[in-house]
Amino acid sequence: MSAILLRVILFLLHKIIFLMLCVFSLTAFAQNATISYELIYKPNPDQKDKIKKQQYKLDILQGKSVFRTETRRASDSLINKTGFGSGYNTDPYFELYLTKEQDHAVIKKHFVSPMSRDRFFIKIEDQLKWKILPETAVIANFNCQKAEVEYGGRNWSAWFTKEIAVSEGPYYFHGLPGLILQIQDEREDYIFTATEIKNLADHSLYETENGKQITWNQFNKILQNYFDSPYSFAKTKGMKVVQDNGNGGTVEINYRERTKETQKMLLENNNPIELNYKIDY
Repeated sequence: MSAILLRVILFLLHKIIFLMLCVFSLTAFAQNATISYELIYKPNPDQKDKIKKQQYKLDILQGKSVFRTETRRASDSLINKTGFGSGYNTDPYFELYLTKEQDHAVIKKHFVSPMSRDRFFIKIEDQLKWKILPETAVIANFNCQKAEVEYGGRNWSAWFTKEIAVSEGPYYFHGLPGLILQIQDEREDYIFTATEIKNLADHSLYETENGKQITWNQFNKILQNYFDSPYSFAKTKGMKVVQDNGNGGTVEINYRERTKETQKMLLENNNPIELNYKIDY
């Protein structure tokens, strides 16, 4: 064997080993990682020009994952460390808080009642029947492939990369042979895009208590009751809901006006990601 040929073989072996280490490094990294996603969504499909943005975090640790807003993640961390959090958004479709356990055997959608602050969860068992397509693209310097799936009464198109060999993605989406970097429904009501991938800093998911398991029907009943009478819980408990009076004190709210404001908010933000469970208030 000539010296030149030997050098070529050694060079190729070096490149192969380097690529194998890179793939191993990315795979190991993705098993203990935080992926940031930006969601661009339309809270009201009848107002197509009204678009909102929200930042989410997907934390992955040893086969388990939690998907939630940045603010909810920070609140969970505070609760874990101090016992006190920063509260919850009263829009029932805002959080998209979801946990996946080992190998996606158990997937839970978590929900906090807007007024009582009781915790609930729904076990989701929908099968994602992906159709992997031949189209490819480069997204965020990763080679990606396209896939399609139906979930929640919506048809979705996703771009995933095998270069990060973890079967994960934003919210409920999982099951592809690589990380989902981008996914959107055909109406473009929901568009998730990965913006950052890094190590999970604290090596903790800061999980909170599950609460009570409910069905989709029970979930919708809670939302309907909230729409019908947003402050019924406070009245039942003999509690007063107050607001700042502008002079350093508080004054009880005008329940009729605040009820109308809450109902208006719910009507203008009635475009759930699970469209098949939408309530017609």
